[in-house]
This record gives sequence, structure tokens and C-alpha cells, in this order.
Amino acid sequence: MTTTVLANPTTRTVCPEDYSPCACDLTGNGLEITCIDVTIPDIVDVFFRTQNLFLYSVSLTIISATGSIDLPADLLSDKRAQNIYLNCPAAASPKLSVTIDAASFEFTRFNTTRFEIHDCDLIRQKDMKFLSGFLVLNSFYFANTFNVEAIAGLANNTLPALKELTVVNCTGLENVVFPDLTPARLELLRLDGNGLTDAGVNHILVAVASSSSASSLKLLSLSNNAMTKIPMIASFSPTGHLRTLQQHRPLHEPIDFDLQLSGNYRYAQVNLENNRLTEFKEDIFKSMLQQMTIQSPAIGGHVLVTGNPFDCGCGLAWLIRDNQVLLPSVKNGVCGGFFRFEDLNPDAYGNC
Repeated sequence: MTTTVLANPTTRTVCPEDYSPCACDLTGNGLEITCIDVTIPDIVDVFFRTQNLFLYSVSLTIISATGSIDLPADLLSDKRAQNIYLNCPAAASPKLSVTIDAASFEFTRFNTTRFEIHDCDLIRQKDMKFLSGFLVLNSFYFANTFNVEAIAGLANNTLPALKELTVVNCTGLENVVFPDLTPARLELLRLDGNGLTDAGVNHILVAVASSSSASSLKLLSLSNNAMTKIPMIASFSPTGHLRTLQQHRPLHEPIDFDLQLSGNYRYAQVNLENNRLTEFKEDIFKSMLQQMTIQSPAIGGHVLVTGNPFDCGCGLAWLIRDNQVLLPSVKNGVCGGFFRFEDLNPDAYGNC
């Protein structure tokens, strides 16, 4: 039987082969194969009997009656997929335990640019050898996955083209020895919602700062973790352009920014929203803001401070009285509960 799909509201495109029990979409990008609640033997059969070598994407949502799955070698046979999405049933409790054979994706390693794993438990996965030789992999993504300690097995030269590494809402990252991904030059590192403490974050950033990504990182996101202060990132090169540092958890102690000021903040979006900051210190923020205001407010960087209970006292004199030119780069600053920074009278700080 030939599978037909609706490519757009006016035309129907026929897939060249039967991929059942999986679905096939022939789009402008190429063949997109989606297998939902399909067993491993059926997946193996689909890719063994079909002939098209080059696929735009393969999305696999695997089921098992035993609560565990072992992906075999040559899971996709000789097929090459640009994007691979490995999913476990999101509603499964406990999560489906998965192991991935070192040769599961052997034939696609020169073609895959994006690889994602969602909603699985990797407690039995001891290494990341299944990614060995993925020379053009640009983005690697974990989401809602338990026990990702195997990420430590990403050795040097494993993923030389990697630009984006995302680990969100996962467990097992706190005590892992974070990999040195040299010669990869990460531009995005997103580590949201992993329960990371200050120590866990610092260990990760030390590893990244000592790698080839130290001068290439553009976006670092650490929202919804267990940090009590913004981490120090002194070792990142001042030639790098760290565009966004995000952290949304309440802060229980003063932030130590002292060593961050070696970075390039001209276009940075420094997000400190919804924390417990009471002071906006000159020695922490002045140099950063001066870099931001070199550009016009429309294109320059900003410090976002929405939802922080700043004090209106003399600690703000350096900004409100002495450096009004820097105010456009501070967004949503409020002190005393409702006084906006830009509405404060500089003359009120005459005796400070």
C-alpha cells in the first residue's frame, strides 16, 4: 500500500515507499519518517525493506512491554537521516529504560546534523559510543531524561562540528565529569531545569572554559536549577560574545559577578529576572553597562532585572546621579516596590 500525506492545503504528495506501521511525509525538506508506539522489530523491518537512503528526519517513539529497550546495531539499516529524534513514551511511569548499541546509527554518522533524546531513562547506558564519528553533528539535545551520566563519555574529537548542546529537565548531570568537547566550538549551552547546585554548575563551566568553546559560547542558559548565585565565568575569553546569561531561581546570597567582567557584553542580554537582588552594585554592573551603551539602545545589550526588590538608598547613587547615560541599558529596574529607576530624581542622591 502506498502511503499518502497532505503536504499543503492544495496538493497531495505521495511517498515513494510504504513505511507502515510508521508514517511518511514527503515535504520540501525531503522524507520525514515518524514511528509512534512502534516496536523495535517493526522499526528494523521498515528500514531494512525500504530503499531510499537519504531521509530528512526519523522520529522514533518506541514501546516495550518489559519496561526496557535495547536498540540493536544497524537500527536504521543503511539509511542516512539528517535529523534523528529518539523518544520514549512521555506518560510512562517509570520511564522506559533504553540502551543504545555503539553501531545503532552506524550508517548515518556522516549525515546527521541533529540528534535528540526525549523522556527516556539512560541508567543502563554506560557510554556515548553510538555518537562516535558523527562528524557533522551540529546539535545534541536531551530533554526530560533520567540518568544522563553517560554524557561524560563524549571524548575529545567525538563531535567536532557540535554548536549546540542542550540538557533540559534531566537528572544525573550534577556530579558528572563534564566532557571536554575540543575541538568543538559550542555557541549554545542550555542546562535548564536539571537541579544543578552552585558546585555542579561551576564544575561544568570550568570544563567548558578550558575547552575550545571558551571563546565561542554565545548563549548560556541555566534557568530553573538550584543555584544560589550567578556562576563565575572568568575563563571565558574576552573575545567571545556571551549574548545571554539566564538564571531565574531565587538568590539566597549576594551574586559574585567580579570575574565575569572580562567578557564582551556589548550585545549581551543578561537576564537576572525574578530573583532576590536588593543591591545594584557599581563594581559589578558599571563596566558591563558601559560596554552595552557603546551601541544604541535598539541594538546594544541590556541587563534585565524585573521582579527584584532593590533598595532605593545611596547604593543607587552611582547609577541614578552619576551615570544616567547607562540607565537605558537597565530594563525594568524598580526599587521600594514601585519606583522605576528611570523615574528617580538624581538630586535626591545629593548627600550620598
